[in-house]
Amino acid sequence: MKILSVIGTRPQYVKVKPIFDYCNENNINHIIVDTNQHYSENVSDYFIKEFSLVINHNLRITNTDEVSFIAKTMEMFSEILEKEKPDFVLLYGDTNSTLSSSLVCYKHSVPFAHIEAGLRCHDIKVPEELNRIVADLTSQIQFTPIKNTLEILSNEVVCGDLEYELLNKHYNKEITFDTPVVMTIHRKENLNLNKFLEIISFCESYGETIHFYIHHSTKSFIEDNKIVLPKNIVVKPPAKYNEMTEALSSCKFIITDSGGLMKTCPFFRKKSLIMRDNIEWEGVESEDYGVRYKNLYDPLEWITTTKPIRRKDFYIPNGRPSKIIIDSIKKILNGTKK
Repeated sequence: MKILSVIGTRPQYVKVKPIFDYCNENNINHIIVDTNQHYSENVSDYFIKEFSLVINHNLRITNTDEVSFIAKTMEMFSEILEKEKPDFVLLYGDTNSTLSSSLVCYKHSVPFAHIEAGLRCHDIKVPEELNRIVADLTSQIQFTPIKNTLEILSNEVVCGDLEYELLNKHYNKEITFDTPVVMTIHRKENLNLNKFLEIISFCESYGETIHFYIHHSTKSFIEDNKIVLPKNIVVKPPAKYNEMTEALSSCKFIITDSGGLMKTCPFFRKKSLIMRDNIEWEGVESEDYGVRYKNLYDPLEWITTTKPIRRKDFYIPNGRPSKIIIDSIKKILNGTKK
């Protein structure tokens, strides 16, 4: 059996690591294609080295607009599919790498699975929402982190979350609340002047130190608009994975618009102020680990009143996610061959 994974962003390096490990443990041929969608030499290369990943095809598509990236990825990935002829392709999350690859697999009639299927923020203006819908509709099997009620999923398997598998195995650190707040802001909806200044105004009113791990697009936005950050915001470069898990293990709370970051709040026993109008990881909010900033009358009161319990199993309902995924694909392939 030959499995092929397509990745391209830092969260996807995280998601592919448990699959990579499981395939190595069980002598399964696993090919990794890296589109370089979020390439940064210091961070991307570090993730690959930290996780000991073997990248078989590096598309090196950098410094392009979204449309050009999607077009180039489709063209180059099509050639790789013809060469590798995988039995099954794994696509992760809601990135443009996933959108591009799902369309190519569909057009070439190559079966593929969508991991993190069924998540919705119910706002088509969010670019990732379209990517999720296309990948769900065109995939042969949809792996969801939790039981999903979306009727559009044709072949749903609840597998849990791959990052929780990774965290439990390698990053099970002691939890404290001693270090500064962690903040990440990078989504398009927040990179307009009014919204961004509202976030910064709240940070200034908080008063205590905030470590702002800054995305390259956010850095450009701040520079282009000549925004002066308040003194309590300390700008940090994008964090390596081990650095971020250290920060999350010990920080007071989190300010973020990242779906990946908010979903890990139960593991790190942290509350998260979610700077989003709509979110896809609804379980985090429903159990009071995160709340959308816009819905709070007094955000600081909510943060300081109680501390949540730690839930290392929050998104692992059925055992080892990587094993569930590979075993499910084996069943499909065995059924096809019969």
